[in-house]
Amino acid sequence: MEPALPFAARCASIARQLAEEELGLLPGGHPETLVALATHYLPQTSSESQIYTALRNMCRDHTMVEALRSAQHLNHGPAWANWFGHARAILHHAGLNWAHDDTVDMDDLAQIALLELTRSLPSYRYASRFSTWAYQVITHGVQRHLRDLAAKKRVGVIDRSTDPLELAVPISEAELPETQVTGRALASLVETELTTAMGARNATVFRLWAHNDLSAEMIGQQVGLSSARIHAIIAQARRHLQQHPAVQGWYASNFA
Repeated sequence: MEPALPFAARCASIARQLAEEELGLLPGGHPETLVALATHYLPQTSSESQIYTALRNMCRDHTMVEALRSAQHLNHGPAWANWFGHARAILHHAGLNWAHDDTVDMDDLAQIALLELTRSLPSYRYASRFSTWAYQVITHGVQRHLRDLAAKKRVGVIDRSTDPLELAVPISEAELPETQVTGRALASLVETELTTAMGARNATVFRLWAHNDLSAEMIGQQVGLSSARIHAIIAQARRHLQQHPAVQGWYASNFA
């Protein structure tokens, strides 16, 4: 059996393939840029399928994502202005436009949506299209806000003084949630442990759920399984990790 290629070599091979498939869409115009992005955003244990999906999403979304992330980017303001409109459309599609409540207007709710998007932006790792990921972040965040208001039985105070553009600053490696909570080594350990115990596909299912905040339905579409099966895999993975000494602290802090 031939030895497995190093991670960077696997990324380079897929980047060259995408250079032909995604003409004119490569970040920086060169496959080498994709390889650099892959080493920054993906774990070394990523499969070829995971690498291909992430790199393809980088080709299509990286320019926009970097404009949202960096306050120094030339299109930073226009990118967020554009997403204000997208947020309104998402809220309308999800039935979260508060048409039944005249105490909060649509612009208020869209601002809440953008704040949720801003706070979650560092966790985006290109496992899905940015629009798909953002839809989940916005709807989950606004639903949580709505539940909080209902529980308190009062109208929430919308903080209009907070500007999403001021929060969307360049992200350093130390500021990434994976680094803050578990570190790259622990995140890799979790995936390696689940791959050994449950297989690569099931480890991917858990990662997409735990780290990428994708719904069971979205994960099922990516891996070709039913939502019920996805829920069963997640439950099995959680039981396994709960008993693993090296990751018990991480499990308790995230899922207990």
